[in-house]
Parts: sequence; C-alpha cells; structure tokens
Amino acid sequence: MPTIQAIQRTTIVAAMFVAAVLLIKASPASAAGCILGAALMVANLTALSWTVRTMFALARQASGVNALGVIAAPLKMLLLAGVVYLIVKTGRVNLPGFIAGTLTQIAAIFIEVGRTSIREKLSAPSC
Repeated sequence: MPTIQAIQRTTIVAAMFVAAVLLIKASPASAAGCILGAALMVANLTALSWTVRTMFALARQASGVNALGVIAAPLKMLLLAGVVYLIVKTGRVNLPGFIAGTLTQIAAIFIEVGRTSIREKLSAPSC
C-alpha cells in the first residue's frame, strides 16, 4: 500500500509539473491556483492522518467506539469544504488552475498505487 507521505510527495511533484505547464501555456494566475489547490490537498492528507490517529487513540482509551472519534472525520471534511468555499468565494483564485491542482492528488494516488503494484510484482518470487 502506498503511504500518505508518498502520495503527498507525488502530489507536490505532479503539481509542480502541471503548474509549469500552466505557466507556459496559460497564465501565472492558473499556475498559482494549481499550487494552491495542491497545497490544500497535501494539507488535507496531513489532517486526515492526524484525524485517523486521534480516532484510534480515542478508541483505545475508551476500549471501543468514542463519539468524538466518530464525528472527527466528518468534521474534517466539513472544514475542508468550508476552506474550499472561502477560496472560491473570494474570486481571487483562478478556478481552472485550482481544480487542476486539486486533481493532482487523484493522479498521485493512481501513480503511487501503480508504483506499489509494479514493485510488488517485480519483487514477488517466481514459481
């Protein structure tokens, strides 16, 4: 399985590549929007990691399900949606660039899953 850190690294590399293309082909505003979108996705993965660790720690302490642990992930998503809303609402961000930046995380997930799968197939003993 790919790690959160590997997905974040790949997201950053993909965003830098996409931003460079946008800088050349489109505009500096779209490149900046791309970097902002990717940065938000990297921050989202970091928050997801913290949320999951907190949920497991709370569950261990309570020896089972904890109400705070159950609502932590939806609250994180609500916070993310609020941040995206505020970014879009300001009107100062190039939306196509921002969307391209957020999509780099999906691309990074596919890349990391593919790399992990290929690595496992190459290292598997042959019969």
